[in-house]
Amino acid sequence: MLNDTLSPVDQCGCGDTGFLTSRTLPIALNHGAGKVINVPVYSCGSSMCDEYRIPSAVASRLDELAEEMEAREVLSIVFSWKTSGEDDTIGYQDSLIQGFIWKFYRRSYEDAQVLFVINGDALVLQSKLDPSEYYILKRLEESKDGIFFSFSKFIEEDEELTYEKYIELEPSFQKELGTVKMEEVEDMLIEEFGEVCD
Repeated sequence: MLNDTLSPVDQCGCGDTGFLTSRTLPIALNHGAGKVINVPVYSCGSSMCDEYRIPSAVASRLDELAEEMEAREVLSIVFSWKTSGEDDTIGYQDSLIQGFIWKFYRRSYEDAQVLFVINGDALVLQSKLDPSEYYILKRLEESKDGIFFSFSKFIEEDEELTYEKYIELEPSFQKELGTVKMEEVEDMLIEEFGEVCD
């Protein structure tokens, strides 16, 4: 339905590049101050920015949810594309995950830098300490326990690895370092490579 219109990357409310993420938004209701949980919004992800932009398809759905909340006299509801009672498959989940990956694009850590993002499903990092060491964070099939990523390492003598060279190479001799839940990716990268550099 409307889910297809949500791109993983758009514009944040501050005018910078925004990545699709979800947040809890306040909503004014006749019977009090309410909130809608897990609303898809575009945010640049900067700790200095508290702006965000609500996609137009989401804004019209928020109006419908406000009417539903008033009719049911509830103050809190989880964002969904379907009315309560209907089966709701989260169709925008894929865009949310891709938006999560794209926000790492060009990010630099003390000991590594993100070289490129592959199809919004994986990122390739290069070590700053040993430029022949590369790391891949790749999305795995979704499970009932949540969204997981595999974290692997490979060695490549070419210290100027590009997306095109990577696709040709498609490293088959990667050493898997582990799997990590989506909610823990940021902390894991900081633990592995140090703080984010500007």
